[in-house]
Amino acid sequence: MNKFTKEISLPYYMIDCESRLRPTAFLDIAQEMAAAGAEPLGFADHHLAPLNLVWILARMHVRFDRMPVRRDTVTAETWHTGFEGLFSGREYRLLDKDGGELIRGTSSWILMDISTRRAVRTDRLDGIIDLSAQNSEKLFEEGCAKIVPPRGEVFSLAGEHTVLYSDLDCNGHVNNVKYSVWAFDVLPLELLRARQVRELSINFNKEALPGETVSLLSLQVGDDWYIEGRCEDRQIFIEKISF
Repeated sequence: MNKFTKEISLPYYMIDCESRLRPTAFLDIAQEMAAAGAEPLGFADHHLAPLNLVWILARMHVRFDRMPVRRDTVTAETWHTGFEGLFSGREYRLLDKDGGELIRGTSSWILMDISTRRAVRTDRLDGIIDLSAQNSEKLFEEGCAKIVPPRGEVFSLAGEHTVLYSDLDCNGHVNNVKYSVWAFDVLPLELLRARQVRELSINFNKEALPGETVSLLSLQVGDDWYIEGRCEDRQIFIEKISF
């Protein structure tokens, strides 16, 4: 089996005010597909728990060609592209009922030691799981790049968010999708209603924990928006959203 696939009838809670799939809802789908796709490969969370390890999303890049709409049935695909140093690669694709590509994505994951909250090398899994690629196909030549805003540009404070119960996942920190939810919520509503998101990239640099307040800073450069989340002197995440 070189891919994990699942058919999804898009529920109402994934649809935005223009009856389209919300970009962050695709991230929810990708997150669930990553967990389900790791299960038959032997490195799902419950396989890693005895080793005191957990997967943490480090970077993600998504291209939106066409957005499915309310009541559409789509097919989601994902596959593991192997390990490179600290990183584990995973690809995603969303297809329409005729097999046409709607959305594609790529991601890089790291292993975190639960006790130290630090990244560890994937050689901790040597001899425990098969470290070879499930499928070598990569959807982006550039992979998940580091986001670097244009030099000399100045970010403006767009809002703040205090980490609450609804932001947390089973690792006790903010779930990766929530950062994108915060980022989209500081963009102009009229922009989101009028135009389709073309691409999205996000780098996760530090975890945010319950009770912390994250400052959300924004920068517009043409059709690109950069959203940075900072907690005191730490950059929690940085996201680039292109229209």
